[in-house]
Amino acid sequence: MGYNRRPPNRGQQRRPYQRSNNSTRTDRTETFVQKKNLDINCNVGQGFGIYQNQFEEKLLPYVTSINIACGAHAGDPLTMTKVIDLAKNYNVSIGALIGFDDRVGNGEREIYLGVEELRAMVLYQLGALHALLHSKGMEIKHVRTHGFLYKQLYTDVLIAETVAKAVGEFSRWITLVGLSGSVLTTACTNANIRAGHEVQVARRYRKDGTILPFTTLAGNTKNLIESSADKARELIQTGRLTCDDNSKIRVNVDTIHIPSDDEQSLELARLVRAMIPDPKPLHTDQFDKYLAGTSVLN
Repeated sequence: MGYNRRPPNRGQQRRPYQRSNNSTRTDRTETFVQKKNLDINCNVGQGFGIYQNQFEEKLLPYVTSINIACGAHAGDPLTMTKVIDLAKNYNVSIGALIGFDDRVGNGEREIYLGVEELRAMVLYQLGALHALLHSKGMEIKHVRTHGFLYKQLYTDVLIAETVAKAVGEFSRWITLVGLSGSVLTTACTNANIRAGHEVQVARRYRKDGTILPFTTLAGNTKNLIESSADKARELIQTGRLTCDDNSKIRVNVDTIHIPSDDEQSLELARLVRAMIPDPKPLHTDQFDKYLAGTSVLN
């Protein structure tokens, strides 16, 4: 593994960065039916040892799904166990938050793995969370990638397909969550698993449906919350997003991601939850009657 470079001859060729024209579409005169059952998700368990995030538990009453860090970019066995217990108390759906083994960079630094190594990394992290959940009679319902791997999932079809196929090997009942777009759709279709199209309301969007690098608005927290809430409201009511250049795009959305970093995240979660009439988690509830009392893993 290396940073800012690919190891040679590892079964994967580096591709130039390309922002795809994914499932977003420019403004058209189409009838939109407001979604009343959108999922709301957040990342949790991203501390380790004595370094813990005090805001994560406060978010749980306002979300329907959580993504638990699996020990690579963040998290450790005890932190994961504590978060699982909290999730059970709040009756939220549990998913795996997987990323590169990069604690120093929180999974955000550029790392390039070959196909086999990436597959093994995905399965390794899913296995860790599954063992802890299985001991409590629970299952992984979805998978979300983190950091640089999240970016790769909407810019590189080969990487997206590798992740999707690894998830499918683990369980075909699991939803793979990523930025709404055609790369995710194609990867999940080829792997025969369900795609969960996500919108990050706290991030700025390009007109091709990809997100701009994160920037903090120092001293302007109120405006950040208001702009994020406005983005969520527009998305829920119209199915559209206003981009950084003020153009509007239509997006396919199943879940709204809320950051879990600070007190402002809590306020945003409250606002978004109030906008959705009947929020529901992402997992494929139409299969629940068949899976009741059984493990999705044979």
